[in-house]
Amino acid sequence: MKRSLSVLLLCLLAGCGMKNTKPGDGRQWTEISCSGFADWNKCYEKARQLCPGGYDLSNQEENLVTQKRTMLVACKKEINRSGNVLPE
Repeated sequence: MKRSLSVLLLCLLAGCGMKNTKPGDGRQWTEISCSGFADWNKCYEKARQLCPGGYDLSNQEENLVTQKRTMLVACKKEINRSGNVLPE
């Protein structure tokens, strides 16, 4: 009985951190991972490289035990190779 309650509690707690990571706006969401002793700035730098026109952040998670950071981003505007913003 105790084990069943523990498993149920763990499942409920795991669901608390979940978010809808794909809004219905049609954009592609990308998970960016940064591990080790680097701070969040490494993740933000990767996001800026991926999305030079800016990005929206959907989810940000950090595990202090494993030193892993992840965030979910979607680019705000598409930019072509010549640096011009493409029409929406």
